Amino acid sequence: MLMNDLYLQQMKELLTDEEYEKYLKLLDQPHQRGIRVNTLKTDAAELFELTGLAGEKSPFAENWYFLASGAAAGKMPAYRAGLFYIQEPSASAAVTVLDPQPGMKVLDLCAAPGSKSTQIAEKLGNTGFLCVNEYVRKRAQVLLENIELNGTANCMVLNADTADVASAFPEYFDAVLCDAPCSGEGMFRKEEDAVRDWSPQNVLLCAERQRMILENAYKCLKPGGVLVYSTCTFNKTENEETVLHFLNLHDNMVMENAGVSFGRRGMIKDHGIDSAVRIFPMDGGEGHFIAKMRKTGTSAAAKEPGLMKSDPIDRSARAFLEEMLETPYPYLFQKAGRVYGGTQPFVSAGSCHLIRSQVFLGEVIKGRFEPSHHFFLSSFSRFIRTAELNDEDIIRYFHGEQIAGVFEKGWTAVTWHGHAVGGAKSDGRNLKNKYPKQLRFR
Repeated sequence: MLMNDLYLQQMKELLTDEEYEKYLKLLDQPHQRGIRVNTLKTDAAELFELTGLAGEKSPFAENWYFLASGAAAGKMPAYRAGLFYIQEPSASAAVTVLDPQPGMKVLDLCAAPGSKSTQIAEKLGNTGFLCVNEYVRKRAQVLLENIELNGTANCMVLNADTADVASAFPEYFDAVLCDAPCSGEGMFRKEEDAVRDWSPQNVLLCAERQRMILENAYKCLKPGGVLVYSTCTFNKTENEETVLHFLNLHDNMVMENAGVSFGRRGMIKDHGIDSAVRIFPMDGGEGHFIAKMRKTGTSAAAKEPGLMKSDPIDRSARAFLEEMLETPYPYLFQKAGRVYGGTQPFVSAGSCHLIRSQVFLGEVIKGRFEPSHHFFLSSFSRFIRTAELNDEDIIRYFHGEQIAGVFEKGWTAVTWHGHAVGGAKSDGRNLKNKYPKQLRFR
C-alpha cells in the first residue's frame, strides 16, 4: 500500500521500530471482519446454529466474534432478520468503555452508520431512551436503516447539527458517546479514500471540528454522567491533544479509567489522559482511541424536553394493532396519518430535524391501516398472526415472489425460525409479498 511519507514519519514516532515494521506488514493484509450478536433478538448459540458461522470471541465487546474471511454474512436470512451486525472489531470497544446500563438516557452524537448505536440499543434492552444523531443526510438514512434492522423500540433518530442537539437536550443524558469524524487512519486497510485524503492539513481541520463537537457533547451531558470521546485514527492531535484542550476548558470534567484490559494507554499524562485506550492493528482491530470522562458538580441548565403533541390515534390503527400484537406498545403517537409506537414517551427534538421517533408502525390510508416494514422488524413486536417460511421459501420471499400456502387471511408477519423478517398479506391460499422493493434480492 502506497502511503504518504509524512504519515509514515508520524507512525514511526508513535511506535517502536519493531512495532512499526509489524504495522507496515499488516497494512498489506486484509482488514479484520466480525459480527456482533443482536441480543434484542437472539443469542450466540442460536445465531451460530442458524447460520453455520463460526467465530473467535473478541476481547473488545461481549457478543462480538471475529469472522472468517469469505463468509457472505450479509446475504443470510439471519442478517435480514436483524439477528447480527457486521462490524469492524475495535469499533465495538467504545461502547464497552461507555458501559450503558438499562434505563439510562444515552446520546450517540455522531452515529452513522449505526454500529455503536445498535450496540448501545442492545445494552439498553428497550429500556431508557436512546437518541442518535448524524449531520450528513445520506449517512443519516443509512443510520435509520440499521436502527430499523436492529429492532430497537426506544430510539430517536436525528439529522441535525450537534449545536442544535445541545440546544434541544441541555444536560439531559446520563451518557454521551462522541465518536467524532476524523482523518480515519484506522480505516486505511478498509478504505482507499482514507489513504488518498490524508494530509497534515486535514488532520488539523478534523481536530478543529472535533473540538466543536466535543463542546456540544459536553452541553448534553448531565452532572454525574459519562462522556466517551473516540476516533478511529492514531495521531495525537486528534486524540490526546483534543482531549487535553477540552479538559483545560472544563474543570468539572475528569478523566476516568476505561475499565478494560485490552489496548494500550494514552500518550499524554496531563489530567490523567494516559488512562485513555489506544488500539492499533497489532492489537487485533483496525484502530481506535477512546477516552472516558465524567462530569462533576450539580446541574443548573437541566430541563426536561417537552412532549410532541399527537393527533388522535385512528381507529383503524388501534384495531389492527390489537389484532396483530400480543402486547401493545406502551406509547402511541400519530401525525399526518403516520402512526408510531414506543416504549417511552414521545419527547420533542426542539429545532432538530427529526427523522424517526421510536417505531414507525404504519400509515392510515383512506380509512385503512397499512403496516410498515419497521413494524415487523421491531424487537418489541410479538405477533399473533405469523407465516413461518422454510429456508427455500424465505429466499423466494426476499426476491419478492408470491408464496403459496394456507394462511389466515389478512396481514401476517413472515417469520424464519420464529424471527420476523417482514410482512405479507394472505388471501388464504397465497402470501402477497410486502417485502420492500429496495431491499429485495436481485
